[in-house]
Amino acid sequence: MSSPPIADAKQPHSGQSDIFFAAVKTTRMPMIVTDPRQPDNPIVFCNEAFSFMTGYSEQEILGTNCRFLQGPETDRDVVAQVRAAIERRDEIAVELLNYRKNGSTFWNALFVSPVYDDAGELVYFFSSQLDISRRREAEDALHEAQKMEAVGKLTGGIAHDFNNLLQVIIGYSDILEARVDQGDRSGRRAVEAIAAAASRGATLTQQLLAFARKQELRDRLLNFNQLIEDFRPILKRTAGEGVVMRQRLEENLWNCRIDPVQAEMALLNIVANAREAIGRKSGQGEITISTRNMIQSADSADGPANLEPGEYVVVRVADDGPGIDPQIADKIFDPFFTTKEMGKGAGLGLAMVYGFMRQSGGLATIEPNAEGVAIALYFPRAAGVTERRAAPVQPARSGGAERVLMVEDQQDVGDLGKSMLEDLGYDVVLTRSAREALDQLAQDSDFQLLFTDILMPGGMNGVALAQAVRRDYPRLSVLLTTGFADEAIDEGARSYELIRKPYRRADLNERIRAVLDRPGART
Repeated sequence: MSSPPIADAKQPHSGQSDIFFAAVKTTRMPMIVTDPRQPDNPIVFCNEAFSFMTGYSEQEILGTNCRFLQGPETDRDVVAQVRAAIERRDEIAVELLNYRKNGSTFWNALFVSPVYDDAGELVYFFSSQLDISRRREAEDALHEAQKMEAVGKLTGGIAHDFNNLLQVIIGYSDILEARVDQGDRSGRRAVEAIAAAASRGATLTQQLLAFARKQELRDRLLNFNQLIEDFRPILKRTAGEGVVMRQRLEENLWNCRIDPVQAEMALLNIVANAREAIGRKSGQGEITISTRNMIQSADSADGPANLEPGEYVVVRVADDGPGIDPQIADKIFDPFFTTKEMGKGAGLGLAMVYGFMRQSGGLATIEPNAEGVAIALYFPRAAGVTERRAAPVQPARSGGAERVLMVEDQQDVGDLGKSMLEDLGYDVVLTRSAREALDQLAQDSDFQLLFTDILMPGGMNGVALAQAVRRDYPRLSVLLTTGFADEAIDEGARSYELIRKPYRRADLNERIRAVLDRPGART
């Protein structure tokens, strides 16, 4: 089917019209012309750009109404607006989700304008189009990031206070456990139940902090292939019986700088979700972990639209479970959103993954398919040689009456910490602020360890206190603690040992011994 002689609509200026339509036909902007004088207002002209954008040939396009580009997810209200404007013979500009010949969707910036002849009669509708899919994806990503940031601020603040409460519960349960008589089985079971419940609460809080990107990351240079190989036995146990774990690891994978513990937790959460999905289907299936290098350029179509240009290590975890409805795929990283049955999950696992990736300078995306789901993690590439894994830490001995200056503004947490340290054999002086701690050191500097919280009122936080102590009392060892990490955790804090709240009695002792028994530490 060939285009009708559109230029005849303006016979006095047919030469100019021929030049105009010749230019329109070769321009890069998709354009069409419809004829309202024919039944159903069919397309009577299209340029090559429109044919390329939609995937249809000129023969397939001419003679049809524009509605052939619509599909199930096309907004019917917007379609009604266009139809009403055409009936009124008005100009209109809208953004509409359209479908290509191959079934894929694209966002179409549509502008429609009536064309009149010299006598004032309507002869055509002229329409220009523009594929704005990348812009819409970027806008959606920005809105999602703003929503996540708002929720993150709320959850981060809640997690901080909750960690202090959990610290008191876990700390006193450890003290009770050490003092309950071995023969008192019911008493020991009660203490163990309290500790177990508090530990679950601590895990939940850590997920909140990771989602909120308020958790301080102890990153190091590593190769993700090696991390996957070392962590494979745990991933396999997490996947469970009936699930086959496969690996497709790129041989010359680039290095990245991340927190290995948080990276392992992210993998565990994703594999656990894949296992649950496979279980809902048949209990038998496959989980495939693959890695590859990727370069994201400004105009790249390979990676996500909201991924900054650069070099990335991509870790992809795919399962062959029942898949997920594409309409809810964009909610999968939202906190407390879950597709599991009641009581089977809190909906924070993938939210934690999202927060960890954003804090690491990367991105997490989901690829919903008809069969199964794939989650891709994009880690920025880092230069350098990977470090060797640290040797296993030997069991720590108890305190030998070393003097500890403890700084904690929360009275219940401070009293607990003092009791725990004294129970471990340390001589403890408790202060409530950085200024009080410095005054104490000015009177008596015979301490072996400064154990201080990071976030404190009074203008000086724990990091600033540690820096002042390192300057004025260089032989005094330092151990930081926090249930929250934000602006107070900066590059200066990375040179100090840190234990996160809520900590267990044995963990605290182990970390203190690691600091005090280090070569060169004052004893």
